[in-house]
Amino acid sequence: MENSLRRVLVCEYVTGGALCNGPLPTELLADADAMVAALVGDLVALDGIHVTLCWDNRLPPPSFPPDRVALFPVAPGEDPDSRWRDAAALCDMVWPIAPESDGLLGHVAALFRGTGRPVVACAPDAIALASSKTATAERLAAQGIAAIPTVPFGAPPLPAARHVVKPDDGAGCLDTFLVDDVAAWTPPRAGRWIVQPLVDGEACSLSMLVDAGGGVRLLGCNRQTVERGDGCFSFHGVEVGAMEHRRAAWEPLARAIAAAIPGLRGYVAVDLIDRPDGPESNGPVVVEVNPRLSVGYSGLSRVLGWNPAGEILDLFHTISADAGREDAHV
Repeated sequence: MENSLRRVLVCEYVTGGALCNGPLPTELLADADAMVAALVGDLVALDGIHVTLCWDNRLPPPSFPPDRVALFPVAPGEDPDSRWRDAAALCDMVWPIAPESDGLLGHVAALFRGTGRPVVACAPDAIALASSKTATAERLAAQGIAAIPTVPFGAPPLPAARHVVKPDDGAGCLDTFLVDDVAAWTPPRAGRWIVQPLVDGEACSLSMLVDAGGGVRLLGCNRQTVERGDGCFSFHGVEVGAMEHRRAAWEPLARAIAAAIPGLRGYVAVDLIDRPDGPESNGPVVVEVNPRLSVGYSGLSRVLGWNPAGEILDLFHTISADAGREDAHV
């Protein structure tokens, strides 16, 4: 851990005040709370690290040690972007968490980069590509990586008994529908919708750490709980480390994904459908790449037996220091 790093700003989109001037999406709060609890818990477990946490002041205050975690409230009537910039000015580094939907992750990362503070986030190009399921599937397929074939809604769907329809920039299982007749189906709202064939298998995810040189460490091999309801899917959590027996098959996949999408940095999550290896199933197929902290981070340090937050902070602190030295020589 770099000795010059003392205070880290954690800003999670849902709980951090982005929606302070509108209703809170109750369906997202549980996952948001889980990510905040895991990340802040790991950060304060590091020697000498204090956390400033952006917090929508309509929510009950979290139970973190007050001598290590300071809340930075965002209230109705305030401008979240302005408040976040003020919070960043008090800190040495910023760790944002936001969904890819509607360009939110890209916007938040750019906002904090504009403060001059080091930001724990993937490169802008990597965020932009991974925020589109169509672009991600095309990039991975071009590199020989198995990904679910994806076409825009309205184009002829690929042959399949059933199809999955969802937003191109969606997060998790929100607005993810199981459709028998795509031609007769109407999206519930405007936007860029995509169609994919339903792929049978086990819903899983992998958590990986990507360093500045593109080197990859596979941290977690996880099982997801995804249920098929009445024409839609719902997400009910992650069993971190439950798929450890698939590590040998997933490690080359993690390396291939990082090589296919330059600019992935730090913690990256990949959703996939796992199928048995063999000539008839061809092993795991990628659903999406999440260039940010995910629910799979929750409980990761316990399963690993070590704290990944310190290595992630050091990675971005080093990148920032190297960039500063390059600027000084221009």
